[in-house]
Amino acid sequence: MRLPKLSDADPRVSAEGSIDPLGMYSIADALAVRLVPGVRERQMHPRFLTAIAVSLWLCRDFDEETVAADGVSEPWQVFEWYLVEGLVRTTTDRQRLRGLPGQDKATRAVRDGVPLSRSRYLKAPNVFGFHGVYRTLARDIGIEVAGRLGQVGYDLLTTWEKEQGLDGFISSGDGEGNRIRRQMIEAIKDGLAAGAVARRDGWTGWNFLSDHLDIYDVGAQESRIISRALLNDASGFRGELLRGLVHPEGWKTWWGEVQQRSFSERRFHEWIMSRASPQLKELLRAIDTYERFCRLLQDAFDDCLFCMSQNRRRVAPEEFTRLPGVRRAARAVPRMFADVAELLSPFDQTVRFEDTFAGLAQQVPVDDWVERLLQHHRRVQNAKAPAGKAPWFDRFDDGTCMIRTAYVTEHGGRNDDAYVHAYRTRALSSFARDLRLGG
Repeated sequence: MRLPKLSDADPRVSAEGSIDPLGMYSIADALAVRLVPGVRERQMHPRFLTAIAVSLWLCRDFDEETVAADGVSEPWQVFEWYLVEGLVRTTTDRQRLRGLPGQDKATRAVRDGVPLSRSRYLKAPNVFGFHGVYRTLARDIGIEVAGRLGQVGYDLLTTWEKEQGLDGFISSGDGEGNRIRRQMIEAIKDGLAAGAVARRDGWTGWNFLSDHLDIYDVGAQESRIISRALLNDASGFRGELLRGLVHPEGWKTWWGEVQQRSFSERRFHEWIMSRASPQLKELLRAIDTYERFCRLLQDAFDDCLFCMSQNRRRVAPEEFTRLPGVRRAARAVPRMFADVAELLSPFDQTVRFEDTFAGLAQQVPVDDWVERLLQHHRRVQNAKAPAGKAPWFDRFDDGTCMIRTAYVTEHGGRNDDAYVHAYRTRALSSFARDLRLGG
């Protein structure tokens, strides 16, 4: 089985509200969480689960109130600084840093000869650092339980200790692992006192971090522990999807989308539907129908943006009524509205769906419907935290619209059946690559 290299996912943040202009993401994300518990789109490398287990063990004896001299950073954050800076310092092949959160910040810090610290690291490390990205999954599979190392985490760490030749790191032995553990705890203590990484060039701990926690070098037995935890999914369908993905036919289906750079999961979901459990089929049907609904709205909106982008001029709403994506959506969206709401009901998303899209549910003339679409976008933008975001186009007293410069586009809607949103297949396929699952 050929495993592809996947590009990093973009975080869903923007000061201008340039993500989710129609308010569709929250429902898709809720369905994805139900489908694949603990897995997020930004996740790429399961080796970070081992890093979190190591972090929990090293930081277990610090008081819960302990923070660094900066008044904010906790012991786990200081360990994260060390690991990220250590991998950047010791990795010559930059491809082996793909998927490492904070690597650009660490690279600049090392280049400037200053230690990594709160001011030199990610602005929201508890969200975008590797702890933030992978902590939900670590908790879901039992690596972390109530802020401590869980049973799965203990099994993972003891396996890693043995496989890496680090006797004494977690066990009672007095081998190399014992020395390294004490060395790392002292480094964390010093980092807390300094409010920054407190080791410089030549420190032997850098090599420990790269030799034993490189994000691509999962050991065979370590991989077995992580794989078993991922496949043992009592609350969702992570295991069922992962088994389907590494099946030769499932992989071939997904790999076809990867090769085309579409990354739409529709074909893979259609394939697995034929062999899925009844509960998974019900959820996949809801996703399928909701994504068809979203595709219609997205294509209509994208066609409007493209129309406004041409010649950068004011556009009367009547011009939008001639666009194929708009005409298609004006007919189909009201017709399928009730079906989408019904299929979302078992997953507690019907009220949210109806509240969000009620203004688009009526069968009205296309000129009325496109006006409702434009107003829907403005409402979505105005409702974004903390105090609303500007719409993607300006509206004038005569009713004309003009696109704002940041949102000028060179193409309209896709007008196909590709999913608008992601449902974690990219993350699972990256896991499968790193863990060497499948044939």
